[in-house]
Amino acid sequence: MSNMKAVIANGPKDYKLIYDKPMPKIQDGQVLVKVLASGICSSDLMMYEGNEFYWGVDECARRGVIPGHEFVGSVVDIDPSIARDQSISVGDIVVAEQFIACRDQYVDGSMAEYMVYQKGSLVHKVPEDLSPTYAVLAEPVAFSVRAMDRAHLKTTDLVVISGCGTIGLGLVAAIETFYPDISMIVLDYFQVKLDLAKTISKKCTTFNLSDKTVSSIADIVRKMSGEQNGADVFFECAGTPESIKAGFEFLRKCGTFIHIGICKETYIDASWNVISAGKELTIIGCNLGRNAWPRAFEILKKCDLSSMITHRLPLEEYSNALGLISSGIKVILDPTLPASKLLNESQSLLPIVNNNEKHLKIKDSVAFVTGSSRGIGCAIAIALAREGTKVIIHGTTHDSPSYLDEGTTMTTLAQHISTITNNTEITPVWGDLSTKEGVQSVLSHIKYPIDILICCAGGNIGSSGVNTASGGKPSHDTCLTISDSDTKSILNRNFWTTHLVCQSIVPQMIQNHRGHVIIIGSTSALLGREKGALYTVSKAAVHQYMRCLATQVQSSGIRVNCIAPGPTLTERYKRNIGTDQGVTGRPEHVANAVIQLLNMDFVHGQTIRVDGGEQTFTS
Repeated sequence: MSNMKAVIANGPKDYKLIYDKPMPKIQDGQVLVKVLASGICSSDLMMYEGNEFYWGVDECARRGVIPGHEFVGSVVDIDPSIARDQSISVGDIVVAEQFIACRDQYVDGSMAEYMVYQKGSLVHKVPEDLSPTYAVLAEPVAFSVRAMDRAHLKTTDLVVISGCGTIGLGLVAAIETFYPDISMIVLDYFQVKLDLAKTISKKCTTFNLSDKTVSSIADIVRKMSGEQNGADVFFECAGTPESIKAGFEFLRKCGTFIHIGICKETYIDASWNVISAGKELTIIGCNLGRNAWPRAFEILKKCDLSSMITHRLPLEEYSNALGLISSGIKVILDPTLPASKLLNESQSLLPIVNNNEKHLKIKDSVAFVTGSSRGIGCAIAIALAREGTKVIIHGTTHDSPSYLDEGTTMTTLAQHISTITNNTEITPVWGDLSTKEGVQSVLSHIKYPIDILICCAGGNIGSSGVNTASGGKPSHDTCLTISDSDTKSILNRNFWTTHLVCQSIVPQMIQNHRGHVIIIGSTSALLGREKGALYTVSKAAVHQYMRCLATQVQSSGIRVNCIAPGPTLTERYKRNIGTDQGVTGRPEHVANAVIQLLNMDFVHGQTIRVDGGEQTFTS
């Protein structure tokens, strides 16, 4: 074989899979391996996205190279002196400390069928009782061990770990293995990650940042620490400004701050005086896993960390793999997998990512229906409740149902739905979903992982608050006459709200390997209209967003579809348009379509029209 397939990084967001990359040949002091697994981390995503750390003035990435710095390979060829000195033979499964092996982003890495471990690399033979895929965790776990070493821990310490990605969970395992008496507090926004931390160390205390504020958790930590009045060590693994600021709040005086996560932001605005005059903190940076790999293998043997590997994809799906980093834990590219399918074998090592046998069942699932205080959204919530679903209904305010005299409050509506469906699992929430802060505020009141997301919030309400969609008064504005404020308002209500909600909830679905997103669009998006044009444009954006999201999650077992209702006889429609417009659709028709779609397998990325044949009879 003279050529191989490989991913080439030509620049920010300019990666390409090629099939004619010359297969490397070893030179003095090198080892050639067939790549069996290549792990991807957040730094890979930041490099792809064009982070200044990699592509700035002093760029540490180089164009035209193969990315990838977490790797496991089978030795194909080796310099005889290296084979003798490091007791390695052709056919051995090996890893290498990437500080020299691929110099991170400077020479060709592991997103390829073959790679070279450079001269001077510290090569480690993978223990025979560890599979190659599992052994790919050795690199990030070695990183975690290095961070633990840099902290100079004492058995009496109280430590806080911020961020339950691979490094954070590796830290939990490392401390549990080598300092079992240390008290650990672990923070994250995703309960599935916190639950995994608890399986690694039953003694660790976890806090979901969606449930509690940093200040309230810091108060608890101070009480736990007694006279110390704070944690001894804070491991910052999230790489966010919020996590860095939290560390300063959690630490006691003369505490130690270990910075591990790579931040997207080049400059962080934080209260730096707390480092000196405030608390006299020790700030320590950490990079790579020098002198830690044997202990990393020890941890992998003692602690079952296989659940950290959430996705395994063929090399051809590198773009999907990069898109899964923010929502998974450890994503792996496997050049040995065929391009046409994912891993789909009954191993205990990995969760099956795309297993249709684990079809989402509506009964006992948790559904969040945005914009369900009235109309189509309310009908969908009722239909789901009748199927035995735990339904979370949503309105912009607690009094949303009373708008246009369609009800009283969200609480009363929840009670009404519970009564007519004989389902006691109806939870009302309310809040503005057009801002990230608003979405997080609403989600903080939802205590269950969401299995079904119905994005129904929207409409054609301009900045004045007057609804101009087909459910309200017809708009007389056109593309050339609509005001800037109304344009922003309509796009926010339809596209931006849908985007923010999906961005906050879909990653959780991916981690849980289950979920279905249904976006309520409109047949208006499929037509050109002179009046009410911006509503049409905003709904068209929603339809296309569905297709893009469906493409991104297609390897994750999550289904994403769209239902496009035609004119529908809601109470608001009857009030503002009347009943003599030839409209036959009712909210219940859309609700029934939602239930049918949820029950259908193998339907993904589709727009389903519910319009009574409107497109057939409209010339």
